[in-house]
Amino acid sequence: MEKALRRFVRDYQSLNSSTVTELEEVPSLPEFARYVGANRPCVIRGGARDQQLPALDRWTDDYLVEKLAEKALRISVTPSGNADAIVNGVFVEPAEVQMSLRELFDQLEVEQDEQESATPNGNMADEYACLAADAGRDGPAFARNFFGEAPDVANIWIGGRRSRTSLHKEQVFPHGRYTFDEASSTFAVERTSPEVTLPWIPIDPLAPNLGKFPRYALARPMRLTLHAGDQLYLPAMWYHFVEQDVGWGPEGPGKGVQAAIAINHWYDVRMDGHLWSMCMLQRRFLLALDGREDEDPDSSSEEEEDDV
Repeated sequence: MEKALRRFVRDYQSLNSSTVTELEEVPSLPEFARYVGANRPCVIRGGARDQQLPALDRWTDDYLVEKLAEKALRISVTPSGNADAIVNGVFVEPAEVQMSLRELFDQLEVEQDEQESATPNGNMADEYACLAADAGRDGPAFARNFFGEAPDVANIWIGGRRSRTSLHKEQVFPHGRYTFDEASSTFAVERTSPEVTLPWIPIDPLAPNLGKFPRYALARPMRLTLHAGDQLYLPAMWYHFVEQDVGWGPEGPGKGVQAAIAINHWYDVRMDGHLWSMCMLQRRFLLALDGREDEDPDSSSEEEEDDV
């Protein structure tokens, strides 16, 4: 079975590109449908500018601060920018503090040891609703025309150069959250009580431990750099890891605060068709090979059914 799964990986890699397709213009409906149907990513270089997204020219520091006034925003805080990550064997969520956008910009400008970023999780529907028109509340037109509806979730991300995400899913870990003492500027990890476990993948793709995770040697990571105005379509079920650098806003070099600002739109994964079922089948094969069937969340609910 192990040999068959390794051959499956090699077959996929031999039949598919090892790079993300780059488009120089917004895709037509049939063209975008090909990427969705094949479940393959693509990047539209300058797509947001081609679609005249107002945020690209409007979002100076002063404009954003004025729009959000002195509203207290939920800000994620971690010691090193690694929000939602495995820390000493525990899946740890960031601490949350409240501050105005001006205060966040001030913190990003001095690059303190702790790393702050605007909390995602659908914030364009509440805290940042006043910016939704600038950000395209209904998502890119080419995606909206294909899916036939507005995105399920939209958020605005604001962070510094040390913010990063970890790879997602798979291994089950205890759950906890950072707590942050503002008086002493210290962090602690507080385990969830009663204890909760979450599936996550504990591999750092920049320095993978192949001794502990030998199958990762089969992976063929695709690397991509996005620039201001680029749009990335990332299909369902794709693992991804994100690092970011900072840049100047519409004010120009040397003016305002250097930050990274991203607009994300999510559509729920479709459960019909073959994609979801095949991904779950592969996962169960691997859990069975490793003797970890008890980590399948659906295994306890499965019962034998009589033939009808």
